[in-house]
Amino acid sequence: MTRRFLPVVALSLAVLLPGCRRTATPADRYRLFANAARNQDSAAVWGMLSKRSRADFDARAKALAAAAPGVLPARGQDVVVGDLAVRAPKVKSTVILRESADAAVIAVEDEAGVRGEVTLVREDGDWKVEVPRAGG
Repeated sequence: MTRRFLPVVALSLAVLLPGCRRTATPADRYRLFANAARNQDSAAVWGMLSKRSRADFDARAKALAAAAPGVLPARGQDVVVGDLAVRAPKVKSTVILRESADAAVIAVEDEAGVRGEVTLVREDGDWKVEVPRAGG
């Protein structure tokens, strides 16, 4: 009887446990993003940026590469961490201020007490960070 019961338990757990995982909130996603930026994990940072932000970084990298051919990379992913690592805060707290199906704004306070707001958008089912445009 026990041998028959074990496969049923294993199958039940396999079906039920994924449903127990909590979906990442916009605040959770920003904390991961800030940690990845501080740790200079360019692949993780790039994957957590919105499509618009990635396009902006690509355009900026191409402009910089054109100004210094062969010196600077022409891909945003190659320069994103250098730009963000300096500014990535050590997050003390995050609070969701507004959230809809496709966008969220969170309040962020870093360990130095500096406060700001961050916008995230939902793309392909995941929250992505919108980096403010230069000069905007």
